[in-house]
Amino acid sequence: MTRPLLDELDRRLIGALHLDPRATWDDIGGILAADASTLKRRYDRLYEARMIRVIGQADWGVHSTSMPVHVFLDISGETPLAVLDRLRDLPHLQLLAQISGDYPLYAVVHAPSEAATSQAIDRMFSVPGVRRVNALPALSTLRRGITWDPRFLTDAERDALLELVGSRPEGTATATAMPPAKPLSDAERAVVALLLQDGRASAASIARAVGMATSTAHRVVRRVLDEGWVKPRLEIVSEWLGFETPFMLRLRVAPGDTPDVMRRIDQLPQTRLVAHVASDLSVLATGLVTDRSAVAHFVDHELAAIPGVLGVGVGVMLAEPRRYWLDRDLTSGLGAFHAPALL
Repeated sequence: MTRPLLDELDRRLIGALHLDPRATWDDIGGILAADASTLKRRYDRLYEARMIRVIGQADWGVHSTSMPVHVFLDISGETPLAVLDRLRDLPHLQLLAQISGDYPLYAVVHAPSEAATSQAIDRMFSVPGVRRVNALPALSTLRRGITWDPRFLTDAERDALLELVGSRPEGTATATAMPPAKPLSDAERAVVALLLQDGRASAASIARAVGMATSTAHRVVRRVLDEGWVKPRLEIVSEWLGFETPFMLRLRVAPGDTPDVMRRIDQLPQTRLVAHVASDLSVLATGLVTDRSAVAHFVDHELAAIPGVLGVGVGVMLAEPRRYWLDRDLTSGLGAFHAPALL
């Protein structure tokens, strides 16, 4: 597949969709001073090139009663990429990556329950080439990848989009995966399932897909989005946009300083994830920057300015064939979406 060539308008469109993935073409056009039909054609071209896709980020409580587990795997007798390919078929894997450092592979397991989590991790031990598994349960998560912003917009355009959204995209997750106050109805479950696959799906298209009245679909879609059961999320092939270096930090933090350190890291635009994990290194953070020199600058300047950090381990993700349930390839682009099953 040929990588699409991007101009300034393409980048500004992607920047706008990062902030408001369900914004209408008219709304985005008004902010970017561009024709709505032109923006839709641009989006369709990038989508067909498998460079971008708007999916839905499920609230944890609608697909799990447990928190994610961050897993580091050591290997023996096999290459990292060969073992990584075998891991693809295991259930409940939200992320898969080859990383630098002592453990060559990293995965995020988010299963529907603690029992399913245990079973998923147990199955990793049986994968040929896996020598050791180090599982770090998340205790709380402050930021999730939905909040990362490539900063392609001017300050004025960004402010206008955020005003349209109503606030900064929320990244905070609860300390436990709490289900909705009452079980989802059949209609709500159908809408959630469709919005996970297409975060821009209209009420009319959803009504046709599930056989309900458009007015009913509109009401249910609004409820699903307002309750936060699904949050639209733009996924990209970040390397095609010039962000070629995902990185990971494992931080040793002074007792009592963890909440403040996590908040400070959350405010940095390079950050994708900040989690408090059960480990001797209590904070796990991931980010995305243009190159390795930008990682060095992040560690030596932004991170160094945060009090309470006693030590840091820095790793680079050398390959990331799955991120947020979505397979991706640097040659063919975005692939299959393994949306978590609803409870």
